Amino acid sequence: MKKMVLLLLVLALMCTAGAAVAHPPSEVSLSYSRDEGILKVDAPHSVSDGKKHYINLFTVSVNGQVMYTLEPAWQVDGKTSTAMFQVGDLPVGTVVEVEAICNRVGKKKSTLTVE
Repeated sequence: MKKMVLLLLVLALMCTAGAAVAHPPSEVSLSYSRDEGILKVDAPHSVSDGKKHYINLFTVSVNGQVMYTLEPAWQVDGKTSTAMFQVGDLPVGTVVEVEAICNRVGKKKSTLTVE
């Protein structure tokens, strides 16, 4: 019985230790170039191994409708995950929302209104 309790305790500690190092991006920064029709997304996400811990989903919505979903297989840079999207010439007042999701735990959203 004691071995079973000890095993459960060790398993619980292992599960919580993984969650402690997993984290969402610290922010999602959006910049839009009307001249190029490009939306640049920077999601700072410091990781030691970008093949195991990375931003695995970017979702870009324009005026509430999903325009793009991007599923990177790993994070090239150990500090930031960056993506660029061709969104065209968006009219003033257009609302662009981007959500970035960590493959381990957490997500962060940001919104930009075209001026």
